[in-house]
Amino acid sequence: MKNKSYLFKKNLRAWYKNNRREFSWRETKDPWKIYLIEILSQQTQLQRANKYYDKFILEYPNPKKMAQDSKRRILKLWSGLGYNNRAIRLHESAKILREKSFNDLYPDFKQLPGVGDYTNSALLSFAYGEKVIATDVNIKRVIGRYFKKDSVDKFIKNNTKELLYRFNSRDFNQALMDLGSKICTNRNPKCTICPLEQECMKYINEESKKQEPFKNSNRKKRGQIVNILINAEKVHSSELAKKLNIEENKLNKLLKDLERDGVLYISNNKYIEIKSN
Repeated sequence: MKNKSYLFKKNLRAWYKNNRREFSWRETKDPWKIYLIEILSQQTQLQRANKYYDKFILEYPNPKKMAQDSKRRILKLWSGLGYNNRAIRLHESAKILREKSFNDLYPDFKQLPGVGDYTNSALLSFAYGEKVIATDVNIKRVIGRYFKKDSVDKFIKNNTKELLYRFNSRDFNQALMDLGSKICTNRNPKCTICPLEQECMKYINEESKKQEPFKNSNRKKRGQIVNILINAEKVHSSELAKKLNIEENKLNKLLKDLERDGVLYISNNKYIEIKSN
């Protein structure tokens, strides 16, 4: 294991030095900036999330600024990114961070809405320099293939000390994320140009999780509903049904989903509006 992990780290480090992706937030230790890009990039390609990051960090350089703003304004900036419940959780987190700093929450950031194991470990590594491996899907894929492991989480837990020995956790995590995104991809990995190829066990199991096609999907319709509402004070459900060309009973289910996520408010007389702060 020691020799295999040594070669793994040696070759990974050399590849990352010349092939790392450059982003403005890559070198920061500001937990707000790191938290922001982590939320924006959930279920979103990093290049696309980065464009939204530039807009958001300009508007909200700190959580207090975001907490003071309206839900409508945040959803408007978020428009086009999808999964609007992430924007709501981000806003709710900003309100918490207005009263308590990241240092107050450290090391348990799961007190923030929507923060799970990965985001918590990313904050510990990137903002606080802790010796932790962020269990991102790309990181788990590379490690699982190289070391031929099914229980990757268990393997990482038992071997974190060895894997991060003389390796900065920020660089280790970002290097594996970049390698998994560019070379060791889920489908059609580019093994012939991979820096880890010689010692890799090539234990390739494609991740079979399928996402609902966006065209004509409920996800697309929910986004359309939000786009209509952020540009209007309130809209009656019958008018919404006409605008979306959808039956009211199907619309009602979509509205209930958005209401549950805290995005909108439905009055007794079926007028819908973005939920106030």
